[in-house]
Amino acid sequence: MFSFIKTPLFGYLLLASTLLTALPADSKPVKNIVLVHGAYADGSSWSRVIPILQAAGHNVTAVQQPLSSIPDDVAKTNAALEQIEGPIVLVGHSFGGSVITEASYNNPKISALVYVAAFAPDFNQSALDMMLKYPLPPVATSLVTDSQGRQTILKDKFVQYFCPDVKSICKVLATAQGPSDQGRYIYKSGQPGWKQHPNYYVVAGNDHIINPQLEADTAVRIKAVKTIKVAGSSHAVLVSHPQVVADIIMEAANAKK
Repeated sequence: MFSFIKTPLFGYLLLASTLLTALPADSKPVKNIVLVHGAYADGSSWSRVIPILQAAGHNVTAVQQPLSSIPDDVAKTNAALEQIEGPIVLVGHSFGGSVITEASYNNPKISALVYVAAFAPDFNQSALDMMLKYPLPPVATSLVTDSQGRQTILKDKFVQYFCPDVKSICKVLATAQGPSDQGRYIYKSGQPGWKQHPNYYVVAGNDHIINPQLEADTAVRIKAVKTIKVAGSSHAVLVSHPQVVADIIMEAANAKK
C-alpha cells in the first residue's frame, strides 16, 4: 500500500493543482468570433480576415446583414449570437459598430468588442450626431437612392473613397455593395454595450467614409483598452490590412478577464 508524505512541498503542489483546475472558463482564450459588416458592404468584406482567424483556431461567424435598418441588423446579429455556445468577441466595421453597440448590451456571452473604423454611439445618439462635429466626408455627395429609398455609393466613387488602397478588389466590393437604408444615419441608439465590455478600436488613418478624427475621438470616449491607428489606410482597413485587424481581434480574444 502506498501512502502520501505530507510535506510543505506536497501542500504547495496540491494547492497549485486546485487553483489551476478551478480557473473560471472565461480565463481561457475566447474561441468564438462574430464579425458584423457595415453599410454599403456585405459579409465578404471580411474575406481576408476570416482565414487568419480560422488558422489560429477560432470559430468565425460573419453575419450577413439585411441593411434595412439598424434594429433589423441588430436582430440578425442577435439571432447569430443565440446560436453560439460560449464567450464571444463581437466585431463591427463602420455601421457595424452601431449594431454591435446595441447587440452587446446586457449580453453575458460577450467577452469583448472590437470596433474597426466604426461608429460607437452613446445612448440616444445617432451617427449623424457624431458626424456633424467634424467635416463631412466627400462620399456624402456620391450616394444614389433607389425607388425603395435605399442607398448605394456610385461605383467609381466607391473605389475612390471606400477602398482606394486596394483598387483591384475594391471594384468587386463596389459591385457587391449592399443597398442600405437612409434612416441609419439618424437612428438614435439604445443602451451601449461598450460601457459593459472591454473594447478595442482600429482607426483608419486615411478614411474618406468616416472622419479619422471622429474614429480616434471615439476610441478615447469609449475608453478602448487598446487603439491601433493604421496610417494611410482607407475605410476598408479590414481588406487592406487584414493581419492588423485579425491581430487586435485575437488580442481581445486572448485577454485575461
